[in-house]
Amino acid sequence: MAGDVPVDERALIIPTGPAGGRSLRAAPVGAGASDPADSDHPASGDEAPVVTGSEWTLHRYGRVQVLGRPRDDTPGGAGLLAARTGAGLLPPADGSVVSTTGVSPGLNRAETLGLDAFRLRASTAYRRLKQDRPRDGHPWDMDRPCTDVPPPRGSTGPDPDHPSPLAAANGRSDLQSPLMTLTAAGAADASSTAGTAAGTAGSPTSSKLEGAVAVGLILVEGPTADLQFTAAERTKVVAEVQNGLSWYATTNPAADLTFHYDIQVVRLPVPADPKATDLEALWRDPTMGRLGHAANFDGVYDYVDALRARLGTQWAYCAFFTKYPLGYFAYSSVGGPRIVMSYANDGWGPDNIDRVFTHETGHIFGAPDEYGGAGCDCGGQWGAFAAPNGNCDSCAPAPVDCLMRSNSFALCRYTPSHIGWGHGVGGNPALVQSKGLGTAGNFDAVVPSTFAGLTHVWRDNDATGFPWRDPWQTAQGLGRVDALTMVQSTLANPGPLEVAVRVGSVLHFLWRDSTGAFAWHDPKQLTQGVSGVPSLVQSRLGTKGNFELLIPAADVGILHLWRNHDVYGYPWSAPRLFGANLGRVDAVSLIHGTLGGGPGMLEAVARVGSRLVHLTRDNAAVWRTGPEFGQDVAGNPALIQSTFADGARNFEVVVPAAGGGLIHYYRNNSAPTPFWSGPRPFAAALGKVDAVSMIQSNFDGHLEVLARVGDELHMVWRSSGSGATWSTPRRVF
Repeated sequence: MAGDVPVDERALIIPTGPAGGRSLRAAPVGAGASDPADSDHPASGDEAPVVTGSEWTLHRYGRVQVLGRPRDDTPGGAGLLAARTGAGLLPPADGSVVSTTGVSPGLNRAETLGLDAFRLRASTAYRRLKQDRPRDGHPWDMDRPCTDVPPPRGSTGPDPDHPSPLAAANGRSDLQSPLMTLTAAGAADASSTAGTAAGTAGSPTSSKLEGAVAVGLILVEGPTADLQFTAAERTKVVAEVQNGLSWYATTNPAADLTFHYDIQVVRLPVPADPKATDLEALWRDPTMGRLGHAANFDGVYDYVDALRARLGTQWAYCAFFTKYPLGYFAYSSVGGPRIVMSYANDGWGPDNIDRVFTHETGHIFGAPDEYGGAGCDCGGQWGAFAAPNGNCDSCAPAPVDCLMRSNSFALCRYTPSHIGWGHGVGGNPALVQSKGLGTAGNFDAVVPSTFAGLTHVWRDNDATGFPWRDPWQTAQGLGRVDALTMVQSTLANPGPLEVAVRVGSVLHFLWRDSTGAFAWHDPKQLTQGVSGVPSLVQSRLGTKGNFELLIPAADVGILHLWRNHDVYGYPWSAPRLFGANLGRVDAVSLIHGTLGGGPGMLEAVARVGSRLVHLTRDNAAVWRTGPEFGQDVAGNPALIQSTFADGARNFEVVVPAAGGGLIHYYRNNSAPTPFWSGPRPFAAALGKVDAVSMIQSNFDGHLEVLARVGDELHMVWRSSGSGATWSTPRRVF
């Protein structure tokens, strides 16, 4: 393990030649002499990162790559990666190993610094420093926000409407005004640029901390010894950045983060001037000129754009490290493009550069400050998913440790959505074929996001190839959602999406408009003392069709709630327990069937341990336990009543098999004594399946199954007719 990040890492030197693409001019060293070696082997997004088993490339410095994976004892570590690779136990790894594979001598500066930084992090002395980290866990005690509003693109100097007091000498003027202006403008900018492709000049440089990210590290030195970095200090800076960004990458493997670096060392003849009107511009502008860009803030934008284009990444930002006097020791711009840091790191010291840098990187990708001195509040719409700042010290009822609040490698439930972590799913998916949305009826799916809230994706069934459209995030304020269920109701035209979600032992309800802005409404709490996977249907009971909801109780049995749609305000009933004889129930799936006469009976299938149990509520509203019909199952069952069979229509159940793949059961409801079929396994290629959802679509009556495997969603469907077969699984998200 390198540093104090819970990740197993190793470094590889790969034998690649010069990469193609436009290269940046090398930084001058010494008194202005250039070092062309730095552009000989730039990192390139054109070359696929080296991946071995469950590892992936966390950091790339040209030919030098640092590979890693979360350790077994971290949340989502071995279990998540084993699920993604189909592997069982992960082999041991030594984070201090450096492997070379036939590389020619002559590493350039970035490659050398990247490798030296890794060796430093793998050393016993470095690990000991992190174990005894100064002010570990202390709240950030700054008396101001550490963000500013940079000049807009196309200006040649500071924006008079958004001054940058953090860059100014002794700057203590109105710090909250520019921050609040940015908050309001940020939400508008996010929507207006949503259609701009990432990676194009002028597009947002850092919307989501996912995928390939270019990081430009610019060490700015002056003409005197007190303004210059020693070789050890240069390595220290790179090691601290590497340590902090390793934490981001392995905290959320689903983000598939790889950081690609450009490292420049610029020595200027400009003397320090603590009384300069703009302390940052004093050294920043000549630095950008030395790097071949405009000698003003536009040069920073140009450098970041060029860096992203050359390294072939989705996002890019830069960080200036210097010993020149600063108005504040560390600050950045919310949304990019740059961080400014003093090597001394004020009272936090160089050994905390990693955490201060990751804090500032949080700002770059949209996260607000959460410490009280920043003047934060619990509202606003922050980051790509417009989430509130609910962990703010000034107003949160019980603020928790978070990198944006304190000196700790921890995240509150809000920060993941602030920084745009939208990829990666957990819990169980819920799938419907919508009515009135698309000519053919689109597929709509919701699934818990890996870190916070819900991900909503939909399949365009009117388009060639039936593409799944971009995910939308909602309800991040709930934190991590454990399980959910969804229906499209008839309470409006064409019909809202109605969702019940479980967060820990608490059940919430939320819904999405089906017209206009298609807005998700804030969740409301329904009840507590619940567990497992719930199931919601709109029944034929009541004039408008009431909601019926089942969810396992936290201890034993199942809770039943219903919502009365014939009464103003649509009140929910109190929960009512049944099935206590089952013991602890893990998951349930509910339908309103057509059997039993009258309006039909509520039918449910529950997973209890590794077995499936059929339950029925008769027309006297009494729940009865039916037969067990499934063994060696896992995850959650998905029950529907299909159109198959004449007259009575069969029940169909799909459930993950305990040993991998899926199992299909059906009940022949046309038989004189209806019975459940034996297990019919399929989709073994999926490996271990965690959760499923199933519908019968209007595509010739196909059974459509959406399965979660690790942090991915896969789809498999079964044709209709006597020769029905299951398709090959296909990843959809």
